[in-house]
Amino acid sequence: MSIELKSVSKIYGKTRAVSEVSLTVNDDVQTLVLIGPSGGGKSTLLRLMGGLEVPCAGSVVYDRIPLSGDEAGLRKFRRQNGFLFQAFNLFPHLSALENIVLPLEKVHGFSQAKAKDKAMEAMARFDMESHSHKMPTQLSGGQQQRIGLARAMAHEPKMLLLDEPTSALDPEMKAEVLDVIEELCKAGQRIILTTHEMGFAKRVGDKIAFLSAGRLIDSGPSPDFFENPSSPEVSSFLQKVMKW
Repeated sequence: MSIELKSVSKIYGKTRAVSEVSLTVNDDVQTLVLIGPSGGGKSTLLRLMGGLEVPCAGSVVYDRIPLSGDEAGLRKFRRQNGFLFQAFNLFPHLSALENIVLPLEKVHGFSQAKAKDKAMEAMARFDMESHSHKMPTQLSGGQQQRIGLARAMAHEPKMLLLDEPTSALDPEMKAEVLDVIEELCKAGQRIILTTHEMGFAKRVGDKIAFLSAGRLIDSGPSPDFFENPSSPEVSSFLQKVMKW
């Protein structure tokens, strides 16, 4: 699946969250990582690429077909993909298993029995099957994030979109979740993610895109992007965030 952003902009009131971003992601790019300072537009661009937001100008194109702007077309596109954001968004009144089963039934049309089987398979993939009966409040942050990943993966999405998937975790849980995401990358899952973890971005990213103040400053293959940054702004940013 090739992806092309053509002069994409997104404005909220007087705030230009994304400004005239053009970016091409070829079929051979399995993992695209969006990096840059906080408030630079990474999360908004991720939502635009996932069809959760509609650009005010420009277009998002998949396999040479522009992403639909109507709600029915967007819903169809979203169902093909999996999403995980900074807030885990687990339903507090449902068990870990039920959190995965419900969207499989209601969104993806699985029967109850098939949904439960797929949910258990997903939980086993993330070593969470023994926690299937627990409520979200009974799970650690890392465990909740694993359930969120299992839910996003259970329907076998074409593309997985992750927005700062480790931002709310302590160092131990962060390492745990990063290991799981890296395993998904190695298994062939196509992923677009935002992160402040530069070592992780360098390790798993096929292509890196740097955004600042809503603009795409630079993009390129990893690890060349990190070792030979072509933009002074990127170089300055990397020196600051990678010095430790």
